Amino acid sequence: MEEIFQTDPLIEHVYIHFPFCLKKCGYCSFYSEIFSEEIKNKFLRNLTKEIKAYQSRFKMKPRTIYFGGGTPSLLQPEEIESILQRFNTSNLIEATLEINPVNVTSEYVNKLKKTNINRISMGAQSVLDKELKLLGRLHNSKQIIKAYDHLRAVGFTNISLDLIYGLPGQKKFDLLFSIEKFIELDPEHISTYCLSLDEDVPLFSQKVLIPDDEAVSEFFFLIRERLIAAGYEQYEISNFAKKGFESKHNICYWNDKFYLGLGPAATGYIDLFRYTNPASIKKYLQMDLFRNWEKISDEDHEKEFIFLTLRKTRGMNLTLFKEKFGADFTERYSKILEKFFTEKLLEKSDNYIRLTPEAYFVSNEIFSEFM
Repeated sequence: MEEIFQTDPLIEHVYIHFPFCLKKCGYCSFYSEIFSEEIKNKFLRNLTKEIKAYQSRFKMKPRTIYFGGGTPSLLQPEEIESILQRFNTSNLIEATLEINPVNVTSEYVNKLKKTNINRISMGAQSVLDKELKLLGRLHNSKQIIKAYDHLRAVGFTNISLDLIYGLPGQKKFDLLFSIEKFIELDPEHISTYCLSLDEDVPLFSQKVLIPDDEAVSEFFFLIRERLIAAGYEQYEISNFAKKGFESKHNICYWNDKFYLGLGPAATGYIDLFRYTNPASIKKYLQMDLFRNWEKISDEDHEKEFIFLTLRKTRGMNLTLFKEKFGADFTERYSKILEKFFTEKLLEKSDNYIRLTPEAYFVSNEIFSEFM
């Protein structure tokens, strides 16, 4: 273990995966288990051991900590703070908790406000009850508003809302209704997701009802137009924020920063090594840390750097590319760049290569050319 690292990396970003839910949503293909107090307690005991093991090997001073899931708001605020206190939080600037509106009560948020959590990411997805029912969500639109009001009432000033679009049977006016309600609520951040259905999810049978690519593309640009007009900046293809409220944790991924992943199915990236914890609570409780770490090849690192940094609307820093990979990006990929410059899907601005807005919805096709 000691000899695999060439440096002594400082861990500044931590992701904690809590893969337990009251019910699995109809579109979700991520690993999850049905929540119980027993399984939660087993998870917490192993998480503590996992944190201690990494702290014995790495220097840690997190700037961001992100509780994702699953439904991490099934943890009590006292349990969340107990986890946070296991880290040196003197440099902590952002601690995010993903929440489900159905879990949020006035009592819960009052206790949560006393913890180090200072950013909330709420899985609203829609404010139309028919769409929430279709998605298999446990909450309704009234619960979204009530949860949001509870959070504001106790003083949370950094709230993100999730919006899913491209649902089976969704019409333009359906999407507009949710967008306008989001804007009315006035959160600091909005994340947007185009619905994708894997074969193993209950909603897959309705995939044929998903609007065609042209309609979904129109939805994407409608969202973009409305949010920008409302004062949000699109700082990444799928993410919009008011000035200064970009997700500092997620930016670490897009900027090729190292991060620690804790919990079942969590992925970590440290000193150009990647690992993924078992997507099974049973295997997670028995896992051998560091056993499944794999060194990322220079070629794979370069490819990942390209598609991750190009997701940012600011684009890729050409100087940073040269520092990391010892080559001039514009020379190495001249033919591909010439093609996309001509098609006006990529552009050069100062020392950056970036997607043009017209390319955002087809970004994956562009990234694949570099792969």
